[in-house]
Order: sequence, then structure tokens, then C-alpha cells
Amino acid sequence: MTEVMDMSALDDKVTCRIEGDGRPPLFVEARAGAFNSLEEAVEWITAHRQALDTLILEHGGIVLRGFPLVSSEDFGAVSACFPAYTGGYQGGAAARRAVAKGVYEATQRTGDQTIPIHQEMFYLRDYPARIAFFAKKVAEQGGETTIADMRGVTREMPGAIRTKLESLGIQNIRNFAAKTGNTEENRLMDKRGWDFAFYTDSEAEVEAVCARRNLRPHWHEDGSLTVFNLEDAFVAHPQTGERVYRGGVHIAHFYRGSYDNTGQAAELRAQQEFPSGAYLGDGSDLPDDEDAAFQQLVDRFTYSWKWQNGDVMILDNLLTGHGRNPYSGTRATEVALLD
Repeated sequence: MTEVMDMSALDDKVTCRIEGDGRPPLFVEARAGAFNSLEEAVEWITAHRQALDTLILEHGGIVLRGFPLVSSEDFGAVSACFPAYTGGYQGGAAARRAVAKGVYEATQRTGDQTIPIHQEMFYLRDYPARIAFFAKKVAEQGGETTIADMRGVTREMPGAIRTKLESLGIQNIRNFAAKTGNTEENRLMDKRGWDFAFYTDSEAEVEAVCARRNLRPHWHEDGSLTVFNLEDAFVAHPQTGERVYRGGVHIAHFYRGSYDNTGQAAELRAQQEFPSGAYLGDGSDLPDDEDAAFQQLVDRFTYSWKWQNGDVMILDNLLTGHGRNPYSGTRATEVALLD
């Protein structure tokens, strides 16, 4: 049920609503004729930054709708109203191509694939506090950016799963192919060369990045690379202090190859000395029944809605996870990493 919200901290140029009790995000919709130019919209966002920051924190995220955004540069101007994350994508799971200042392509996965719910850079200790999405062009069918309330997931997590995560933490393992010189994304994540993922062809630079990001590199004889890192499964929010689940244990099935309909990913994992994945800290997986319960829990707190061209969503990257539905047609979504 849609609920219109009274937001006294904002003015009458916008209306605010949510789609359900306590459900993220908060929609902040510009009234017809409220903004006659991008400059007016940017000026309004800048003037109301403190209120918007508070709303992002309270609701887990906001969607700016009806604002005059068309291009990547427009999105860059809006995202620049917020502090930028300066950590970059080096060593990330999905290397991204910059399309404008501070603006990147969203993860490039083919339309037949679902991108499961996750927090951006959940496998790294240093991560962006917020992430923004821009619907430059919505797909003809499907392709919605989905979100999940990680507060709800944490609150309702079964005790047996919570105890294991609390005591063991999460062991992240990721694999990269040998240096390829290839500048294009590969459908199979682990076939991307480490030079593509780390934006360098220098092993010394890779090791320096790993040191900064709490990653332990392991070089193989064939030139490929595995990186390991052990992280806490629950993180205290820097502003509220609330402890929220952050990790990839709930998408272990994705790592096993279920994202790839050809079976190549599962075959690749079987060949790896250290198979990619998010494991419990002792290297084990959750039992099948707990794994299924964890997936169902995240699904219960996952939400989707019909996007519109020009929508901008800004999420708290700890409180709210994101993913993507499969789609057909053409889709152009861009992201900006924020603090």
C-alpha cells in the first residue's frame, strides 16, 4: 500500500511516499514544473542535502523521480552533490568502465542473468558508504534494480546462522585469470585477467592494492591470482551504531555457478585450487537447509518496482543491498560510488 509521507524538512517542490510500512526506499518525486533545468535541480538537492542524508539513513535509500536528468553528465552533476567514495574499483568483482566524471557502467551481465542481492564491495573491508544508480534507459521488459532491507534480514536471521557468522566471520576467496591485456568484461568472472580487475599490468601494484585492502594474494604458476580475506559478518553502522549483516554467504549458490546457464562457471569452480566464494571463516559452507533458509530470508526482504527513465536511487550501502532482475531489450544503468 502506497503511503504519502509528510516531509517538513523538504519543500513543496516535491512529494514523498513509500510503498509499504517500513519498506525502503522513500520516493522523492518532483512536482510537475518544479525544476525547469538541471541547474535548478542540482541547486535544490544541494540546499536540501542534510535532509536527504537523514532520509537515506532513515529509509535505507531514496529514489529521486521526475528530476530533469537525461545524460550521464546529468547524473554526474547530481551525484556530485554528495561526497564521492575515493577508494576506486581496483580489485573489485566487476571492473567498471567510466562513462563520465564519477560515473560508471553498472555491472555488465547479460539479460538472461539475475544479479543476486548484495552490498557493493561486500568482500572488501573498505567499501563505499552509499551507492547511486541512474536509470538512463529502462529495459523493454524486466531489468529492475532490486533492493533488500538488510536491517530486516539481520533482525530476522535464524539464531543458528547468526551464531556461526558471529563466531567464524566470512572468508572471501576470489580468482582472476593470468594477465590477458583484455579490456572487456568476461561473462565468467574468474576468467577476467587480474590486469583487467586491478587496472594495472604490474604485479607489484596488485600486491600494493591487496595490502591496502586487507587482501592476501596467492600467485599460481600459470600467472593466475587468488585473493583471500577474512571479514566480520556484522558491521556497526558508522552513524547509528546498529550492527548489520554484510557479506556474501547468502549467495553461495551464485558462486557455485548458478548465475551461468551454460554450466561453464560450475565447471571452472571445480577446477580451481581455491574455489571462489563467500564461506564461513573456517572455509565451510552453511548446511543446505540453513543455506536455503538464508536465501528465503533475503528474498522476503527484497523489493522491486517499475523504474522510469531518469530515476536516481541513492542507497545506504550497509543498510540496503541491491541486485537486478533479468531483462529483454536494451538497458542502460549507471552507478556512482558515494561516501
